[in-house]
Amino acid sequence: MKVWVPMISGRGLDITGGTLDKLESIPGFNVNLDRTRAMKQLERIGVFMIGQTAEICLADKKLYALRDVTGTVPSRPLIVASIMCKKLAENLDRLVLNVRFGKGAFMKTRDKAQWLGEAMLRVGEGTGTQISYLLTAMDEPLGRTVGNALELAEAIDVLHGQGPPDVVNLVLDLATKVANARRAQLQKWLQDGSAWKKFISLVEAQDGSASVLEEIAAIYKAPITHEIRSDRAGKITAMDAEKIGRASFLLGGGRQQVDDKIDLAVGISDLKKSARACNRTHRSCVCMHEQTMVSNKSCRC
Repeated sequence: MKVWVPMISGRGLDITGGTLDKLESIPGFNVNLDRTRAMKQLERIGVFMIGQTAEICLADKKLYALRDVTGTVPSRPLIVASIMCKKLAENLDRLVLNVRFGKGAFMKTRDKAQWLGEAMLRVGEGTGTQISYLLTAMDEPLGRTVGNALELAEAIDVLHGQGPPDVVNLVLDLATKVANARRAQLQKWLQDGSAWKKFISLVEAQDGSASVLEEIAAIYKAPITHEIRSDRAGKITAMDAEKIGRASFLLGGGRQQVDDKIDLAVGISDLKKSARACNRTHRSCVCMHEQTMVSNKSCRC
């Protein structure tokens, strides 16, 4: 059975990244499709990824601006309204939501994230949508990068059957909730290039330059880079995703107002994880922790 994946996304607010901003790292990628074109694309290739337009989720665009200027970005009722109005406008049969909590998320505790997940679940069920959610800890950044073009390059690695294990596992966890195929089959499609080919078709359908996808990191190479290393050995015990995200934000990787322009090249790369968050052995690793890189030969990352 064919699965259609219509997706209406938002832009980054405060330290949180926006799907549309990352997609616009692809030269030419058009997130502003009208309804007619979006529906024709969905019928042809089974997927579109767009933002709010003058005819699609117009209220959410206004909500974004309102939350930004009134300092209510973390408001749980407004988050529910913003997310669910986009998702329900897609006329879905099934929906899975990834609800983040921790230092790098709006919901700082698991309990608050669960409240948010349950609230969205109730809204979805009220419209007859089969809905579920997964809770994801964000005390540490997901993956090894922070920043729009850097995260896109990391996503491309995942579509090539590579990428950080925590990102790959989350992708499979979410996809399993809504797909008709088993997890093993979904993983195979990541490994054999099927998912990559589908992404290529998406990019081409939305006017993006697919020929440069594997060069994104080089295209957006920052003119100034600085490597931070620890001056002593140690053990990584924790990270602060909010401080890492705030650093990228202040360097130009985020927007302080809805209409601000983002520097897509800004970000932090080669992040490693604390031992408790890692899941495979590595000879050495480094990790940004409160502006200090800490290394440990026995760290698993």
